[in-house]
Amino acid sequence: MSQDQEAGFLLQVISGPLAGQTARIPADRPLLVGRAPESDLSIASDGELSALHFSVELLDGGYLLRDLGSRNGTHVNRERARTTPLHEGDEIRAGGTVFSVVRRESSRPSSRASAPTRPAPPSRRSRRTAPAAPGAPFTASARQRLRQERSPLFAVLDAARDPRIRLLLGDAVEQSASLYTGIQGEILADVGPTLVHLPQGSSLLDALVDGGWGDSWGVFLTSTRPFGDVRKHLRRFLLVESGTGKQQYFRFFDPRVLRRYLPTCEPRKVEALFEEIEAFAMEAEDPGKLLRFTAHGGKAVREESTLERAD
Repeated sequence: MSQDQEAGFLLQVISGPLAGQTARIPADRPLLVGRAPESDLSIASDGELSALHFSVELLDGGYLLRDLGSRNGTHVNRERARTTPLHEGDEIRAGGTVFSVVRRESSRPSSRASAPTRPAPPSRRSRRTAPAAPGAPFTASARQRLRQERSPLFAVLDAARDPRIRLLLGDAVEQSASLYTGIQGEILADVGPTLVHLPQGSSLLDALVDGGWGDSWGVFLTSTRPFGDVRKHLRRFLLVESGTGKQQYFRFFDPRVLRRYLPTCEPRKVEALFEEIEAFAMEAEDPGKLLRFTAHGGKAVREESTLERAD
């Protein structure tokens, strides 16, 4: 466990309606910040905040901020941020409120001078001319492999991962639905995990692979069950029990998480996850490879295919 993870971070309001208030960033689920009462840190009096504005979560030993489709944007150290790592001393501006990332044992925000030194963020010009996503040369081959699946194909997408996902889903004719329900589902409909059916010939499949292969937009799966049954089944795994008996948020729709989790999963959990699912498919850490997991004898069997690179 890293020193940062062991100590834990707090989000402290340093300017705005709730100046001085702090919120602990949980280790087992995202911290939600916004005007809505369902937020973990609810600032109802800040009219410039969105209902759910941004989240901060502990992922792979580091802290990650995600803008949740806010109308006014989220800025980290004065740079517009969609998804960005956080470090001690970072300043977050959202709506009319300014936050600071501080260690749990400290009640005061760290000075900017003591923050870890990091390279300067890229200029606007360099961001506009950024190279294509790592998986771009392999998307045609990935689409072909996914279309070869014999059973109906679905995807579970992290709608907060990239604004293009929400745009694609909004224009699509394919059936889709958030895995969240009730008030939480209404608030997080545009930024939560979303199940989508990808029938044969789906143009949405092409768009999702072309846009997100290698960038962790989501995972693909096959199932012969109806859409509603698949959604109900997957909802069971949004919160899972940890080894200590506590419930924790499970990002199974993130290929970086699922491809590490499945090979170490105990038999009863494998059987439960694959009860309605025939196979999971996703990008490998190397986007030139496609991973496919099936269940046999209580174990998740990993198949790795090398994708053809387009010239």
